[in-house]
Amino acid sequence: MSAVRGPAATVRADVAIVGNGVGGYACAARLARHGIRPLLVGPGLPTDRPPLTKAALAKGVPTLLSDAARLEERGITRLDGRVVGADLAARRLRVEDGTEIDADAVVLATGLEYAKPPIPGIEAAHVNARPESLAAIAAALAPGARRVVVIGAGLIGTESAATLATAGHDVTVLDVLGRPLDRLHNPLPALGSAALAATGARFRGGVTITELRREGDLVTISCNLGDLEADLVLAATGGAPVVPPGLDVAPAELPLAVDAALRVPGLDGVHAVGDLIVVPHARFGPIRFPHWDMAIGTGERAADAIAGIDAELDRLPYWWTDIGARTFAEVGWADAAVEWIDEDGLRVGRDADGDPVAALVVDEPRRLREARALLA
Repeated sequence: MSAVRGPAATVRADVAIVGNGVGGYACAARLARHGIRPLLVGPGLPTDRPPLTKAALAKGVPTLLSDAARLEERGITRLDGRVVGADLAARRLRVEDGTEIDADAVVLATGLEYAKPPIPGIEAAHVNARPESLAAIAAALAPGARRVVVIGAGLIGTESAATLATAGHDVTVLDVLGRPLDRLHNPLPALGSAALAATGARFRGGVTITELRREGDLVTISCNLGDLEADLVLAATGGAPVVPPGLDVAPAELPLAVDAALRVPGLDGVHAVGDLIVVPHARFGPIRFPHWDMAIGTGERAADAIAGIDAELDRLPYWWTDIGARTFAEVGWADAAVEWIDEDGLRVGRDADGDPVAALVVDEPRRLREARALLA
């Protein structure tokens, strides 16, 4: 159900969740299973972000985590709007339409903001990690095969480029670094480079962009390699945690360090999840893992804590990517590995004591169970 509102209405909630992305929705669903009806606050319906670079980009519409009927069936109340102010110490929130929310507990699930890089003329580029950008991107791609330039060759940029190249578009990827996925450990940059090339997309590394210029429907990208022309430019240069309303911290102070119950220090009854936090992990110590699966894990852990279940977060970090026809997936905490060894087709990361702490699976998703068992 949707929360009942009127002019300057006040809504009561057992738990109010600020943000309706993956982490916020996971928290809401878990609370509902515990018999606690949460109030999920965010614009529109809960949206799944990872498909924005793949299935949703190909179809031109975002993938929903739930619709209104399923939210009601699961016992989740939805309030459509953005929280623009808060007194977190009093657990009181203010929504953009003037509605105020008084809650016994608050969960901050504001996620990441995918800002465009500070390049003159960058307003000519789109950010496909935002659901609201998909309509404009779909319109730009509608005429058929288009020339596309993707700025940034991390996971989002590389996935997006591969998706568009596979769909028949002429794609060029630009990055300041020398290879796609170059911020990840070996052999992922080499694997990502080969997978991207197999889609027909071109990669150009060592690029410094000086300006974007739009003339009608055409965008010119000026860089140290010369000028490139494109019908569509995507900016995929990463995201940063969003400072939640009412939280007295500077952006540079994020992510927040929370305790095992994901409580925000100094704010009774306030929890935080997902990309916003550094969380103590039962095995790996304090970690920040900005991926869909850990957003689910921290959202569920916060819900358990609110329901009175005392436990540590022990969910193994896990991420995956589809780049064209290739699939790469990893479980564990790669930062703890001091060496990587090929073991019967798995790339296994071991720590200083020789214990397995991470495992990379290439093109064999059925072996993920085996990889998890290795790290158990």
